[in-house]
Amino acid sequence: MSKPVVATIVVVFVLGLSGGGVVGWLFLTKDRVALLSYRVGKVEGMSMEAVVVGEENLLESEAVLEKVIANLDLVDEWRMDSKQEAIAHMQEKLIVKEERIGSRIRVLYRDRKQERAYAILKEIKSVYPPFRAEAVEKMKLPPLLPAGGDVAGDSSNLDSLQANP
Repeated sequence: MSKPVVATIVVVFVLGLSGGGVVGWLFLTKDRVALLSYRVGKVEGMSMEAVVVGEENLLESEAVLEKVIANLDLVDEWRMDSKQEAIAHMQEKLIVKEERIGSRIRVLYRDRKQERAYAILKEIKSVYPPFRAEAVEKMKLPPLLPAGGDVAGDSSNLDSLQANP
C-alpha cells in the first residue's frame, strides 16, 4: 500500500477511537433523573409562573436542603468540604418546572447515580411538607390538590405533603 492510503487508514482509525471514547465518556458521566410531580390549587391573583418560582425558592432554600444533606450524609458521600458546597451542588441539580396540563409542578433531581437521585428526591419529599405547609399558611403558595404524584417508581402520592404539619 502507498503511504497516503496507510496515512488515511491511520487517521480514520484514530478519529474512530477518539469519537468512541468521547461517546463512552458522555454515557458514563451523564446525569440520571428522578421525578416528583404534584398538583396545586389555583389561587386568584397568583399566576402559575409565580407558583413555580415560589416552589423553586422554597425547595432550594438552605433550610430544606440542609435537612436533606444531614439526613443522607451527602457531604461525606460526595466528599465535599462543607455543607454550603453540598447545598450549592444540590441547587444546581434540582429543577422545578410547570407541567402545562392540570396545574402540576414537576420537580426533577439529576445525579450520576439513579439510586442516589431517587433517594435524594424521596428525602426531599419527606422533609418538604412542614416548610410548604407554613408557606401555604402565609399565603405564599397555593394548597395542594388531592391528586397524587409519583416519585420515579414510588406509588405513594403527595397528599401527605398536605397532611403532615
